[in-house]
Amino acid sequence: MIFRVIILFILCFSSTIFAQQLETQIETLEQELNQESKPKEQITILEKLWQLTQYKDDNAAVKYAKQAIQISEEADLKNELAKSYERLGIAYSNLSKNKLSNNAYLKAIKLHKSLDNKRRISGIYMNQAINFKDEAKYDSALVYIENSKPFIDEYCCKDDSILMINYNSIKSNIYLEQGKYLLSLENAIKAAELSIIVKDTILYADNIATVGDANEALGNYGIAIKNLKESLSIYKSYDDTYFASSTSRKIGELYTNKQPIDVDSAKFYFNKALVLAKSIDADFLEMQTLNSTAEFLLQIKEFDEAKLKLEQSEELTLLINDDFSKSRIDLALGKIYYEEKNYDKALAKTKKALDQKQRIGLLAGTVDAYQHMAKIYKAKGDYKNALLNHEAYKKHSDSLYNKEKATRFDELQTKFETEKKVAEIALKNEEIKTLNAKAENDKLTKTLYGIGMFSFLSIAALLYLGFKQRIKKNKIEREKQEEIFKQEIDFKKKELASQTLHLVQKNTFIQELKENLEKIKKSPELFKVEFRRLVMLLKKESAEDKDWEVFKSYFSEVHNNFDNKIKAISKDITEKEIRLASFLRMNLSTKEIASMLNVLPDSVLKSKYRLKKKLELSKEEDLTQFLNTL
Repeated sequence: MIFRVIILFILCFSSTIFAQQLETQIETLEQELNQESKPKEQITILEKLWQLTQYKDDNAAVKYAKQAIQISEEADLKNELAKSYERLGIAYSNLSKNKLSNNAYLKAIKLHKSLDNKRRISGIYMNQAINFKDEAKYDSALVYIENSKPFIDEYCCKDDSILMINYNSIKSNIYLEQGKYLLSLENAIKAAELSIIVKDTILYADNIATVGDANEALGNYGIAIKNLKESLSIYKSYDDTYFASSTSRKIGELYTNKQPIDVDSAKFYFNKALVLAKSIDADFLEMQTLNSTAEFLLQIKEFDEAKLKLEQSEELTLLINDDFSKSRIDLALGKIYYEEKNYDKALAKTKKALDQKQRIGLLAGTVDAYQHMAKIYKAKGDYKNALLNHEAYKKHSDSLYNKEKATRFDELQTKFETEKKVAEIALKNEEIKTLNAKAENDKLTKTLYGIGMFSFLSIAALLYLGFKQRIKKNKIEREKQEEIFKQEIDFKKKELASQTLHLVQKNTFIQELKENLEKIKKSPELFKVEFRRLVMLLKKESAEDKDWEVFKSYFSEVHNNFDNKIKAISKDITEKEIRLASFLRMNLSTKEIASMLNVLPDSVLKSKYRLKKKLELSKEEDLTQFLNTL
């Protein structure tokens, strides 16, 4: 979820002024600038121009910041020079010119240190952390966010907890994109707690939404839905239509991911998101919602309605020129044409999607496209190309599996510590609810924000700045979707993950080849050409004992001699039963185990029953839970 980073030195005008009088104000200020001769007054005018053009015309904002730098240097005004470099860094960041942005920030930090401006230094370090996060340089991002901490600790006081909220919010989002979901959850909860303490309801909504994102990543869909609904309620109460729409779409996606799918709830929130996006002419937001809705409709096999949504999204995509969305639409259309048995159109759309996903480096999307291409070629009877695409799918899938699933095996080894952390976080969630309830009782005190024009402008500035910061983040969000992040895990765990996936896929692959052989037999000419090669491939893929020994070796090292422990309990246990116990210890489903052992699911259930008896477990004891304790 996008979060706010408060630019610590900005006092913005209300959104109404920006909408109605922007051009007039710029012309008036530029005339004043040409007539003014005093450096400080000139810099003040340039700062106002920068504020007016920020998030509206970032190139103009760069120009005004550079003019202020030149005047400050000539007049030797160090404080104004530091602020001008700071503004230049923000403008470059909005243009995604992060290298130039960081160079400007470094100059600002050097000047602020000489002036002992600790608060500004902490804010700049946070902005640098965001720049590195946007480039997926997470280690650097964490270094810079930690650089801000000493200055926050020294400066921060009861009236300035906003610094600590931003610190925890940024860390939470870095960890979320890095795949460290428990750390992301902990920091998001801290930020939400502090938001309640300072009675900043909008910041609380942003951070409780990030709590929801982390819970979703951890598979806690029910909790994630509650978090996002709470966030949505706040956005609606503040007429924050943009984020109310974005959050509604996210809730719809959660209802789609949660099993079983809650069809009615998903439709309700997708429709709500679409209506809100249209009400503010947010084309990118509308396009995202249409794509998510179409994929959901495809999932529940409402193909005509899904195609209609994709056609509407295609029109918006042409205006926005978003490659990620184009690939997403083409792949979905390819799947619809496949279901309609229009294989030529399905192939054309899927090939187009594959080219786009490869061009922008989306590994997960590439895997999906290869898999679908194999299905289409198989349906067309082109078994040679079906096999080639299946092999490409398997190769890319192995790579994706190692990157996406490594964390799962790491958590298996540290299960008890993780469960303890989850319990602590759940307790903190309850504390947040209690604090939030107390904050609700104090709502009347918020009327004080309406007293005085300064208070009104301050609140308007925060709301406007938050909205614009979201737009900036949303602009680069599409470039970051589906990006697969590097995981820090040792070699043997990666190999265990790879071996597990290989074992799961192998028998399914063999079964497909056997079915193809039956079809090839019906065509003597094709049979002569392909039969010998396919049989050799089958023999190679069927090296079951060797694969099992490799898997067993890695599994034993990761899980501390699991086979010896189970043999100590039951001396007459067989090698096949140890194999079954190992797969259960990996939390694989009955269907997956059946595929790996090349047997029916009923056979796996019977084997589980016999294994339970050998381990002398009672009817009430759960076999998988028992094996997880070994």
